[in-house]
Amino acid sequence: MTRFTFHTPDGEEIEIDGDDVVSVSTGDDSETTLVELEDGDEVVVAAGKLEVIAQLGLDPLEHDEIDNDATAGDFDEDD
Repeated sequence: MTRFTFHTPDGEEIEIDGDDVVSVSTGDDSETTLVELEDGDEVVVAAGKLEVIAQLGLDPLEHDEIDNDATAGDFDEDD
């Protein structure tokens, strides 16, 4: 899979291999993304979630999950 070098919020560079990615989620800040790796490490990068998914060549359907808390009030089973 694809390797890409991202910047952390501190300005450091980190290379991530898409084969090592287990999950991708939005960070505490909307401009950061939390990347969980196979070895259990979690890395915060200064990039949007969709950008990370695209740069690493990941399947967006596997890694772009809906935030259930954000949409919990929007779903009405009776409609």
